[in-house]
Amino acid sequence: MAKAAIDGAELWYELKGSGPFLVEIGGAVSAHEGYATVSDAMTEHFTVIDYDHRGYGQSDRPKQRYTMATWADDLSQLLDAIGVERTHVHGGSMGGFIATLFAARYPARVDRLVISGAVAKCDEMARAQLEVWKAIARAYGTASDELACELATKGLSRRFLDENFGPDDLAAIRDVVARNVDTDVFCDACDAMIETDVTVELPLIEAPTLLLCGSEDCLTPLECGPNGVGMRRMQQLIPGALLHVFDGCGHGNLIERADESIRVIVDFLKRT
Repeated sequence: MAKAAIDGAELWYELKGSGPFLVEIGGAVSAHEGYATVSDAMTEHFTVIDYDHRGYGQSDRPKQRYTMATWADDLSQLLDAIGVERTHVHGGSMGGFIATLFAARYPARVDRLVISGAVAKCDEMARAQLEVWKAIARAYGTASDELACELATKGLSRRFLDENFGPDDLAAIRDVVARNVDTDVFCDACDAMIETDVTVELPLIEAPTLLLCGSEDCLTPLECGPNGVGMRRMQQLIPGALLHVFDGCGHGNLIERADESIRVIVDFLKRT
């Protein structure tokens, strides 16, 4: 584990495993911990770069306006700092926005691209959901059962919640969020997702791309409303993109379908 000085902030990172590089870009809730269910398996095939983006986890949390462009540019500078020219990139949830922007801005740095549970542009339903997240965070804080319950019920499928979820799991979500993000940064992240549209960047992506989505994802669905751009449309706009749908799965495919996610991702990244 180490830290790199990037544009006025110290960013935490860790390299694990061996083989080609794979960087995992965290989302709006749990930073690098969002990959806890898959990272160890990935280290059997790749040198995994886990890191906490600016404002999250063990990285510095300067008082500033947080945007997808800031996070994408930070990643390029982080790779420079640790001496990595090219890497596979996996961005999940909000990290999908960052990964898309990074791949379009820095095509020479991306070998293969994986995007899990993300959209290119939020529709009105998603924007309303994110406004609710902000209101709950401001009313109760990020270290609250109220926010954890909201995140669980929007991030996981109904079946998974009924069959696999209990009070300890709710507490685990609460604790992860409390560790990784404060209210101001969380609300900034929600605003960034509400405002960001990376549709024009999709045709610029040169890296082979795999899109992963749960069939019951209500946050970043396959089919958005007409004001949004979901994964079905993303597949059409990214040259040669592949789409894998997890049947009966919600937004959190890395939680609900960890084994299947690992298998599909490794198979894609190891293709020649």
